[in-house]
Amino acid sequence: MTVAGNKTRRNRAIAAGLLLTVIVLMAHQYLPVRISDLEHEAIRSLHGPGFGVVALLMMLLLRDSERPSGAYVKAALFAMVLAALSEAAQIPGPREAEFKDLLTDALGIVAFLGMAAIFDRGIRSSMGKGRIAVLALISIPALALTLQSTAWLSYALVKRERALPQILSFDEAWEQTYNSGADGPADLIDAPDGWPVGSGNIARLHSAGKWGLMLHIRPHPDWSDYFAVSFVAATDDEDYRRIALGLWGIDPEDGTQQGRYYTRTKIFREPARYCILFDDVNKPSSQRRFDFTQVYELLVGATKDEVGVKILVDDFRLEKDVSNCPSG
Repeated sequence: MTVAGNKTRRNRAIAAGLLLTVIVLMAHQYLPVRISDLEHEAIRSLHGPGFGVVALLMMLLLRDSERPSGAYVKAALFAMVLAALSEAAQIPGPREAEFKDLLTDALGIVAFLGMAAIFDRGIRSSMGKGRIAVLALISIPALALTLQSTAWLSYALVKRERALPQILSFDEAWEQTYNSGADGPADLIDAPDGWPVGSGNIARLHSAGKWGLMLHIRPHPDWSDYFAVSFVAATDDEDYRRIALGLWGIDPEDGTQQGRYYTRTKIFREPARYCILFDDVNKPSSQRRFDFTQVYELLVGATKDEVGVKILVDDFRLEKDVSNCPSG
């Protein structure tokens, strides 16, 4: 390799590194607003895999101008410095800078470079079988941990899309990625005898106090092809209970998340289906139209005059036929 050729390759790696830096920093300044909370979480989960790919690309760019071990070390250092700069760049922007993201980035870098080294002849010849085995014991679990969250959230996104018009059944583990109870995962119980929906699990909701939110659902955001959202419910401890239902949407003008519609309804001891009709949400007298292509959250809570509410709920779904809403 000539001195001029080596210098050219090094300059090419520097230029590529600068380009990667600009791309990554710009990506950390951008946060899509018109997507669901689950999609936001899927994007955040790309921290580890993303910086693992950055480290791998830099290693490949440096491979021709550096010794094999030097290329790996410099690529890892470059990726970690870029990760720190990216977190710092988020401080004035719309995204949150968190130290735990740096740990996730480091795990991704170790995972991707470690797996590459296992199959790299230059590294294998210098390390020996024993050290390669140790490297594999570190890299393989690190890769699994790095990809686990992204794979799970991506799976949940696909399943949530395919489940439409059903929003939440409480029967699938992936549904837990976009719903929660008052203070954590919703309390699930077996459906009682006579429950009107063929369901394995239903949720028992409880309110800690006035206006207490009992259930958060961050659904597929586009409801524009439907006319209502419905659910099955019954009281758990009284003849009837009043509950509050809310829809939060994303403002089409500025992208902010705004509460746009609340209503109340009585839930009785006998399980029945209840509905929110979209015509009621967008009445002619409404000052602002609710954008049903940008639904962010569906909320179930207690009304201000109800304390310690306990209800059973199940089978949240979108309706194309309002005749399916006998209690609406």
